[in-house]
Amino acid sequence: MHQPDVLLLVKETLSVSPLFVDLEADFHARVPVVICKEKKSGLICKVSAGNENAFQTTSYLSAIASREPLLLLLVLGFRRWAQICQIDRAEEGGLPPYVFALMVIYFLQKRKESLLPAYLNQEVCASFHLDPVINKTPGISLAFCSMEINPSI
Repeated sequence: MHQPDVLLLVKETLSVSPLFVDLEADFHARVPVVICKEKKSGLICKVSAGNENAFQTTSYLSAIASREPLLLLLVLGFRRWAQICQIDRAEEGGLPPYVFALMVIYFLQKRKESLLPAYLNQEVCASFHLDPVINKTPGISLAFCSMEINPSI
């Protein structure tokens, strides 16, 4: 199935779902998406197909969320606050939704008593697989995992 077919199927499926409202599709965007709003929370959801970066980000967030049950609740609460303050609209100069998740993750990693491991901690790497093709920066391997801590960072 090709990207346009997948997005049309997603749009069709969401249009009959009672959980989502304000369904739109932007097939002419740099990254074509189907956009909807989750009815209960009012949070915006953007679905793309064939976007490897989005897939990798989602895989990481899913792996890290499976380690800490509070993460999802904190992210949803933070995103709701950002929506109320109207700072969650990237297209209007605000921040994209995943940024709020990354801020919560960073906070939970940097607490005095850390609730989450650092980004490429061995335990996270076991459930999160980076595609080496994604890494186009010579000399830097994002797929490498190490338990070493560099005190100069």
